[in-house]
Amino acid sequence: MTATIGESDCETISNGLLAQPVNAVSSLAYVVVGGIVLYSITRSEDEERSNRLVFGFLLVATGVGSVLFHGPQGPASRFVHDVTFVLTVLFIAVITISGIVGWARGVQWAVFLSAAALTAIVLAVWPSSTNVLAGASLMLLIASDVLGHRTGAIRKRWWRAAVTAVVIAVALFIAGRTGGPLCDSSSLFQGHAAWHVLSAGALWAYFESTAPVRAGISEDVS
Repeated sequence: MTATIGESDCETISNGLLAQPVNAVSSLAYVVVGGIVLYSITRSEDEERSNRLVFGFLLVATGVGSVLFHGPQGPASRFVHDVTFVLTVLFIAVITISGIVGWARGVQWAVFLSAAALTAIVLAVWPSSTNVLAGASLMLLIASDVLGHRTGAIRKRWWRAAVTAVVIAVALFIAGRTGGPLCDSSSLFQGHAAWHVLSAGALWAYFESTAPVRAGISEDVS
């Protein structure tokens, strides 16, 4: 039996343009944060601008994919929703590792684009692989974080904000699932909506926390 899109995210699914209004509207948090990152390009050095351009675009795309998933719920919405989020996480991991290892820009982009193409193909052929791919991307991100801390070039305040946001986001994501203790399908408060807002903030904070790593700095950063 095929699962209904969004049925595990608690909020009642209606027949309107926005099947899950709260979850759909909250998805715009990714678009807002993506816009902030794109705006920050004007204050960035040349090599960092391309990172911010792509990361900002991926965040906006993640928001659009999430709106489609919780809103119109068209046939391609699940794929767009899944692939954009996985690639956003994967991108942060790759550029962080690139800064640590000292890859040339061409190598960094070749690695990311190859991984992105493989991810898209796997999701297109095997839609149920989302959790596996997301888990792999998160593990790679954690590994890059450990290596980044070894360089001493992490912006600690941004990093603490990222960790705090993601811990709360995951807790609300789990508790707010269908059948969870915080699930009230008709409520304006949805744990999944909170996940959207907090995870968007966490991704932004972590991206900012690793900026010195990408710049090749190897000293303590407050």
